[in-house]
Amino acid sequence: MMHDWTFVTLLVEWLKGVVTITLKNSSSNEVFLVAEGLADLKVPKREDWGESVSVNEVDGPRVLDNGNSYIGIEIQSGDKIEIEAKSISLPEN
Repeated sequence: MMHDWTFVTLLVEWLKGVVTITLKNSSSNEVFLVAEGLADLKVPKREDWGESVSVNEVDGPRVLDNGNSYIGIEIQSGDKIEIEAKSISLPEN
């Protein structure tokens, strides 16, 4: 799921602790991944494999030992966006 989807935006609502990622699915419809209760966020943009906005693969979501959820979204640029939060809601296809 999410392979070759387009990564559009990442919005952090700091006070609320909410991260919303906007993606375009395989039908080019905008869909949203929402993480609530943000604990950690990593957003590198090194582009080691070259420029890209396409999702390569997704790790998770999975529950960590501390009870939080984790998801890693690898972009075809080689960058991996990582989120740890109390809950993570995936977009529907």
